[in-house]
Amino acid sequence: MRAAIRAHPITAFLVLLFAGTWLLFVPALLGQSGLGVFGYDFPREPGLLLAVFAIMGAGPILITGIAEGRDAAKQLASRIINLRAGPQWYLLAIVGVPAIMLVVAVILHGAAAFTPFAESWAQLPGNYLLPLIIAAVLVNICEEMAWMAFLTDRWQQRFGPLRASLGVAPLFGLLHLPLFFIVGGLADGRLALSEFPQYVVLLLVVATVPVRILVTWVYNATGKSLPLTAIFHQSIDLTAGAFMLTTFYPGINGLLLYGGLAVAAVIVTIATRGRLGLPEAHPVIAPLVASPVAV
Repeated sequence: MRAAIRAHPITAFLVLLFAGTWLLFVPALLGQSGLGVFGYDFPREPGLLLAVFAIMGAGPILITGIAEGRDAAKQLASRIINLRAGPQWYLLAIVGVPAIMLVVAVILHGAAAFTPFAESWAQLPGNYLLPLIIAAVLVNICEEMAWMAFLTDRWQQRFGPLRASLGVAPLFGLLHLPLFFIVGGLADGRLALSEFPQYVVLLLVVATVPVRILVTWVYNATGKSLPLTAIFHQSIDLTAGAFMLTTFYPGINGLLLYGGLAVAAVIVTIATRGRLGLPEAHPVIAPLVASPVAV
């Protein structure tokens, strides 16, 4: 087992991630809100939290320790407390995504888009900023330990950051597959079979590709700071959530946020020439975005 992990650490982790996480979803899948095998419900939250903490948070450190030794595992774990980044990155992580959604609102509604902020700004600390920090520290930092610090970081050394992000995006969405069959997993009610194709596209492409590109950029540009990466990730989740949409972006479809993120991802990709914040000292093999031709 140890030899196999040392030879194929990424494969070993993906097997642990998918098999372990999906196994923890089995009780909820078999309950009344799932496939209905049992006549009562098993809450999915305990399994979800165990997957986040034990598999996504601790799993990468364990695999790294087996594959590369204790020092490599300690170095990976140290990114959890890496806060050394300029203040502009803290500002971007906290308000960057709401600002993108505000731009979308201005395009649709003009100056009237600022009215909800003028009327409800006092709700932001308790309903946005506090949940943002709590969820980032408790949940997203573990998620990004798995997806960013372990998987994307390893792949970007081999394939470049853009290819790595594009490779991680569908895997990130695929992990949520059990939620298709659980009431309230992806929508308020039970998904009809006819809705599956659009949610597959949403999970594998629309809601994941631009997010993973931007998260990679934040991670690389902040010197591999997991806290800032986690805050940025959670800001996307909260901005697309019910409170922010109904309070500050009334009448705007939340899917338009991902359109704004896609535009931002394209701008970042072009501006960084596909390096997404990865320092020049790190070689990138066959970047997807070529450098401009000198004239």
